Amino acid sequence: MVTDLELLVAAAVGSAVVSTGAGGLAYLRTRERTDHAGAAIAATLGLVAVWATVFALQLAAGTTSSGAGLLKLKWLVATPVVTTSLLFAIAYAGHDGWLTPPRVAALAVEPAVAGAVAVVNPGGVFFAAIAPRSVGGATVLVPDPGPALLAHIGYGMLAGAAFVWLLGRVAVRSSGTYRTQAAVLCAGTATPVATATLFVLRPSWAPPFDATPLGFGVVSLLLLVAMARYDLFDVASVAHETVFAGLDDAVVVIDDDGHVVETNPSARDAFELGPDVVGADAERVLPEAVVSSGLLDGDDAEVALDGAADGSDGHPGASRRGPPADPTYFEATSESLGREGLRLLVFRDVTERTEMQRRYRAYVEHSQDVVAVADADGVLEYISPAVESVLGYDPERLEGGVFTDYIHPDDRRSVAEPFAESLGRPGERVRVSFRVEHRDGGWRVLDGVGVNRFHDPHIGGYLLTLRDETQRDRYEQRLRVLTRVLRHDLRNELNVVHGYADVIAAEGGDAAEYAERIQRSAERLASLGTRVRGVDQTLRRTDHGGRPVDVTRVVGEVADRARERFSGMTVTVDADETIAYADELLATAVWNVVENAARHHDGDRPAVAISLSDGDDTVELRIADDGPGIPAEDREAVESGHETQLRHASGLGLWLVRWIVDGVDGELTFVDGADATADDAAAEPIDEIGTVVVIRLRAADAESETASSIEQMDPWGVARAAPERTDGGPDDAGPFGGSAGPQPSTDG
Repeated sequence: MVTDLELLVAAAVGSAVVSTGAGGLAYLRTRERTDHAGAAIAATLGLVAVWATVFALQLAAGTTSSGAGLLKLKWLVATPVVTTSLLFAIAYAGHDGWLTPPRVAALAVEPAVAGAVAVVNPGGVFFAAIAPRSVGGATVLVPDPGPALLAHIGYGMLAGAAFVWLLGRVAVRSSGTYRTQAAVLCAGTATPVATATLFVLRPSWAPPFDATPLGFGVVSLLLLVAMARYDLFDVASVAHETVFAGLDDAVVVIDDDGHVVETNPSARDAFELGPDVVGADAERVLPEAVVSSGLLDGDDAEVALDGAADGSDGHPGASRRGPPADPTYFEATSESLGREGLRLLVFRDVTERTEMQRRYRAYVEHSQDVVAVADADGVLEYISPAVESVLGYDPERLEGGVFTDYIHPDDRRSVAEPFAESLGRPGERVRVSFRVEHRDGGWRVLDGVGVNRFHDPHIGGYLLTLRDETQRDRYEQRLRVLTRVLRHDLRNELNVVHGYADVIAAEGGDAAEYAERIQRSAERLASLGTRVRGVDQTLRRTDHGGRPVDVTRVVGEVADRARERFSGMTVTVDADETIAYADELLATAVWNVVENAARHHDGDRPAVAISLSDGDDTVELRIADDGPGIPAEDREAVESGHETQLRHASGLGLWLVRWIVDGVDGELTFVDGADATADDAAAEPIDEIGTVVVIRLRAADAESETASSIEQMDPWGVARAAPERTDGGPDDAGPFGGSAGPQPSTDG
């Protein structure tokens, strides 16, 4: 027959076995944690297993000397359990940072002292007496608590209260499974606290010995159940609170039966889930858009919830009681948690991003300009719907095809080359103008910009913005024809006028003076034809921002040629080596200003002063003359860039200067002679200043490569010093005496 003592020994052994199993499983689940909670719980359960084992041996040893030694060893092993339990509670509650080495050492002082006193027991301070008592028909040694033992038990009670307080706070802050975990840990402290209290109070109905090792066996059993049922130690509750519950993303955890295991506040707010959602069928409580997306089956998805004034968000059976709100868009992922059957659903709110993308897509799709994305080989990855109204093609037909196949054969090379050159330069812009075949067989002129966006993961190619400029191109072509015809007919008629003027002049008398005036007017009109040609060529140029040009050299060449053409003119130049961003028409601009000073001077010896000043970012070119000055209405019209009935410039020369300077991102201004004289800093080396023309250009690096010859700076012969011949002779002399070279075919 089994005695009571044998049952107690078996219970102690069972407590040791359960504690060993719980400690081993807790260690396996917490070994990868970065805090100390795993080590503390494993140490606690390990000590409990040893404590229960020694207790079983002590009961079996009875009143022998071995029994007395085992009694002291049992208390030596038991004293650290209070501290390790408290360390676990501190770490589990998220205060692991508080556990600095000095504080851990301070907590270790009490068990170390209590254990030493228990072994030595000086003057009966720990055990007042150790006497044999009858237990279950057998006699065992049972101690009477001394002051030190009572103090140790009191310390244990305080540590237990701190344990419950720390984990109680976790239970209040947490929810669902994690609240249950904290509650189980709090409840587990009740059994060892009760056994320790009974040992101190010694009621008549209680056993005379300390049964706390058996109480901790009950705690170990509860921990095993919690680890199996509530995933205890898989995730710390504070990590759940600060990471899971605090996420802005909506998170839902479901099990293999499709039931909701946990939700965070963001999910409850997004899907209006009640407090009883845990354990409910996910297909029933989650919105229909989520269920139908395949997310519950493990597929990632994009979910759109139609909003409503009552917040129904598409829930089954929900009714709308107000106007619909804006939809909410989620980017949802479904991932396994690593434990069989559990799945984590994460919903990231991308409403703002989606609405912005849709807004910009609407801008693109409703724009009259064609927007396209092409790869390095010209294959169209996207083209906007505007291509249908511009070129007549279905966008889906063009996507995947090579865009250059639709470009006019004569234009393909001029389009492909700049794009090929920009391939290795991310962000570079390429201006293009070319003809594209319309679906009806005709040709359309497209003009626009291509940007290298291969470095942008959202584009990954050339971003093209193209506008149909067919009407503008046709208008400009007609304007060029009209300009050519006007110049041709004007020249023919002026030849007639010039011939008759020669006849009149030959007769002598008063008529000769009138004939000379007629000839001068004819020459001015002929010169106007040349200027119209130059303006036409300038307007057809594409603004490019300029290239490095040796401005000092240009100014020097213009000054030399001006002295040759106008023998009475004095031209002074004050310029150091200066390089700025300009183009081949800079000479034309400077020449027009100098020529204007010579032709409109009211004396025989006009004077012009040209100066250059080089700042950090700007080169300033000043051209001053001593003539009557440019009329105020001319200056105001050209500076503003607009003409009105009351304000306009009388000639094309100043407009040509303005357009040339604008084409290289420069600035043109005028200073009245009186203002220039009053300004000592701007004083020019000539007397009686009429007007100062100021051209500001962007400074270039002094080591930049510049144009090799001055002849390249005016290929169309605009800056002619001599007037056109009106006697039918050639007018193709270059700006500085040489041939202007072949004229563009578009000029006729």
